[in-house]
Amino acid sequence: MIRALYVDIDLVHLNPSATYFPQLIEAAVPNVSFYGPGFSSPDVLAKGLLDWIRETGPYEVIFIGPNSPILASNLDDDVIRSTLHHMRRFTAHGHADAEIVAFFKDLFAALPKADIEHRVASSLNFDYYAATAAQVQRLQDLNLTLIGPNEQFVRPMAELPEFVVQEKHYQRKKAGLSDCWFDFLRAHPERVITALHYVVPSEFSFTPIHLRRSVIAVPGVEYHLRKAANVKLRRSGVRMASKWYFHLFRILNRLGVPVYAHPMGLHLYNQGFQRTLKTSRYVYTAPGGFGLPVRKFFEIPAAGALFLCRPCTGYQDLGYVGGVHYLSAEPDDLPGLLQELMRTGAGHDVAISGRKVTANNHSLQARAQQIQLCLEALTRGTYRGARWRDGEFIVSTAG
Repeated sequence: MIRALYVDIDLVHLNPSATYFPQLIEAAVPNVSFYGPGFSSPDVLAKGLLDWIRETGPYEVIFIGPNSPILASNLDDDVIRSTLHHMRRFTAHGHADAEIVAFFKDLFAALPKADIEHRVASSLNFDYYAATAAQVQRLQDLNLTLIGPNEQFVRPMAELPEFVVQEKHYQRKKAGLSDCWFDFLRAHPERVITALHYVVPSEFSFTPIHLRRSVIAVPGVEYHLRKAANVKLRRSGVRMASKWYFHLFRILNRLGVPVYAHPMGLHLYNQGFQRTLKTSRYVYTAPGGFGLPVRKFFEIPAAGALFLCRPCTGYQDLGYVGGVHYLSAEPDDLPGLLQELMRTGAGHDVAISGRKVTANNHSLQARAQQIQLCLEALTRGTYRGARWRDGEFIVSTAG
């Protein structure tokens, strides 16, 4: 049985995939130990990571969780400042800044020296298009294997839709955007344990759509296509789910109120979001201009709503078929499509099918089993990458 060490800071995130990441790894590797602030006592942390490995090892695999900026080429003041700033605004924890910084410094110093053959770093929530050559060099220098999307789900810049230039993220970072990350993923499938977002049992709902109160919801940040959808729907007069919690939390956060920095605040926000999905008959989303499979492409069908969307990159490979598990729609299509759905009462079977394929392929337990297959091949030395093809997860091995 594989023995693994998970190293990171224990935080509660706005994004549940990051919050539940330790649980995902434990489901994939039952024989795993945890180390870091929130997982270890101050006395243990004071001795350092290498001491912990010597005392409790040996380990075959070390996982670096999503809260540690391990791909930063240097742990300089800017990296520390930006990381701490993000944690204060969008995570809940009880760790002092000094404790976090000491942990980061120890991790950066210890990892190159750690006598553990396989080093795996989370890239699930990584900013792929803003990646730098220095970050790619860093992961090569540390001989890291990534756990996150492979090249199937990251499109080259030349293939992005024209409207990408209208996205706020593109405008903020356009000078530094490149195919650097995509090129690495394409060249090194053996360096990626393919894993996308996943949902946990509490996110599933079995309430049939005809018993739901709201007609349609368009949750989340208004990327270009989502904004267009909201405009079209408001003009049509259809009854939309309220997003009061979303707007309230964003306003308070902009005013400097730390609404996401307490577990109760994060709980209330996520409960509001889940309630929207579970009480709406139809839920629409669209990817941003980069086309990435964001978490909503799994959350919405899990919640049992009839999912209306512009598919993200690679959605059919993940097992989602248009007309079977979701209905494909552009913003301009929505008013007419909703009129037809409400007139005929159609969509119940599609909603059920979407929920089932999510449970089978993209629940936490399913994702853990997929990761386990990759790890078994990795530790045998035969792993050559993993791909999704029409709903089937395929691990490539040597020999």
